[in-house]
Amino acid sequence: MKINIFVFFIFQKIISLVQHLLAILLGEEECVCCSRLSGAIPLCKTCKQNLFLESKIDTKRCSVCGKVLISEINICYNCRFVPVLTNIEKSFPMFSYRLWKKNLLFAWKSENKRVLSPLFAEFVYNHFISVVKTLGLDNNIPIVPIPPRPNKIKNKGWDQIDELCYYLKKMYGLKVLPILRRLTKTQQKKLDRKQRLNQIIKSYTLENKNILKKYLKNIPEQVFLIDDVITTGSTINSCAALLKGIGIKKVYDISIFIVD
Repeated sequence: MKINIFVFFIFQKIISLVQHLLAILLGEEECVCCSRLSGAIPLCKTCKQNLFLESKIDTKRCSVCGKVLISEINICYNCRFVPVLTNIEKSFPMFSYRLWKKNLLFAWKSENKRVLSPLFAEFVYNHFISVVKTLGLDNNIPIVPIPPRPNKIKNKGWDQIDELCYYLKKMYGLKVLPILRRLTKTQQKKLDRKQRLNQIIKSYTLENKNILKKYLKNIPEQVFLIDDVITTGSTINSCAALLKGIGIKKVYDISIFIVD
């Protein structure tokens, strides 16, 4: 169940006030899209609205990975001839990872602009509701976050997916199941496609029995994996295999960006 709308409204107002104060104290940000001053968030209201509208556009997408199709029909070239998403029912990325959107993700992940977290949570939640409605599913389907590298939160202080899921849970009432664990410390962005595919199989595992018992009173039939960006798809496919291994029948994916 979603939180009380009045509480949500007050929470949003508090966030806006804090962002305004930060803009005054620290100097205004420049919008990563149009370079205009945008307050504490590096995305102005106009570009935010345009991004929101883009997420609503009914473009032709691959029926497997969700990439925008240019000349292909129904299924993209990779999913047809070199399929990776063999354990995912369907993937639902929001935006293509290109142009200024790369800078937006970089600002969030690498420059620690955590004021973007509520914004991305808003986008993901609206997209999630649209997807489950399209599929005819229940809004109570749990989401499973892709876990961070070992000790990332301890060393850096936060993880973007962990924080995204915090907002999805606290602000929108989604059920979050942090039941996966990452084993390797190597950053995937430093590997080429072949290296990613070879390493990813041994990069993730299920959490220990105590954590699984805590979050899995009953095994859900369906879940959504949540990630920030899909590159090869090997990460979500490997994680989906682990989830199906404990009895989850269908695994879908929602990501903010997809590399095309």
